[in-house]
Amino acid sequence: MTNYLDWSFATSRVCGLPGKRLSCSPTLYKGEPNILYHNNGDGTFTDVSETMGISRHTGKGMGVAIADYNNDGWMDIFVANDNDRNFLFKNRGGRGFDEVGVESFVAYTDNGVPVSSMGVDFRDWNNDGKPSLIVTALGGETYPLFRNEGNGFFSYESYAAGIGFRSFKMSGWGAGIQDFDNDGYKDLFTANSHVSENADLDKQQHYRQSNAVFRSLHDGTFQDVSGDAGPAMQIRAAHRGCAFGDLNNDGKIDVVISAIGSPAELLYNISPSANHWILIKTIGVKSNHDGIGTRIKVITASGLVNYNHVTTAGSYASSNDPRVHFGLGTDTVIKEIEFKWPSGTVQVLHNVKADQILTVAEE
Repeated sequence: MTNYLDWSFATSRVCGLPGKRLSCSPTLYKGEPNILYHNNGDGTFTDVSETMGISRHTGKGMGVAIADYNNDGWMDIFVANDNDRNFLFKNRGGRGFDEVGVESFVAYTDNGVPVSSMGVDFRDWNNDGKPSLIVTALGGETYPLFRNEGNGFFSYESYAAGIGFRSFKMSGWGAGIQDFDNDGYKDLFTANSHVSENADLDKQQHYRQSNAVFRSLHDGTFQDVSGDAGPAMQIRAAHRGCAFGDLNNDGKIDVVISAIGSPAELLYNISPSANHWILIKTIGVKSNHDGIGTRIKVITASGLVNYNHVTTAGSYASSNDPRVHFGLGTDTVIKEIEFKWPSGTVQVLHNVKADQILTVAEE
């Protein structure tokens, strides 16, 4: 669980001019350590933040996402800190966590400064089998996009991937790495709005903003297609969290977005794509019941290889569909699906038909 600022009525600050009040910068307050609870398996939890090394690090946490970034079979934790360096907690085989954000090059952007990190997702966005990161930030900072190099290090790819200039005037909260057109390559989604209601005093910024979707061009770069994604994507509001899942079980990922002072938005994906898909529900036996943490590799008949993992974490103040979605492009048959369960069990299915919701129990 991420914690934010050490705030109280006694320490509350007033910022901005009379009649033009602004949200105070988090730099005016002390941060808080995060909390890790261990599931005791009987409906209760134990706070293990201190023994696992989590509470030693004080930040200003906004978003949290979980993935096994070094493929050692143990889930790691990324925390997006607002105007402070981000944390990457590396799992020491279940014995504790080491905070390695700085040495892994995800604590800061490429110019060595922290940004107003808010939402985050931690998935493989370039089909190389290694979970990478997207982080949202305030206008003027751009959205950091970190590519997992596979050797314990990440590279800053925002401008090389084509979202740097496009996100420069955007302020984002929720974020997701999802395949919206089922072509086998994950796209990017951000829920946008500035933090300050008076942001419009700056002609370069806006409080209420429309959301954004960046389509993968299959080569590690993305194209902003927000303007072509339908009228629902043009709604300007004080957007905050966004959650992802296939709400109507049609094989396409939908989005639910919260907003301050206006109704939540439910975006049904009606993309006209004829591409195929599969949605996988995992049931753990030796592993946890929902199979959280299971790493899944899909190889289609044409040789397209895609990776994802079972998690509900990510975005901002949101929880996602636990079922794992894969776009399959034009393939109607999956040659192989490999499951690496948290227990260490490896399970492989062959020649699986596309366009179905598949339930898989751990063997």
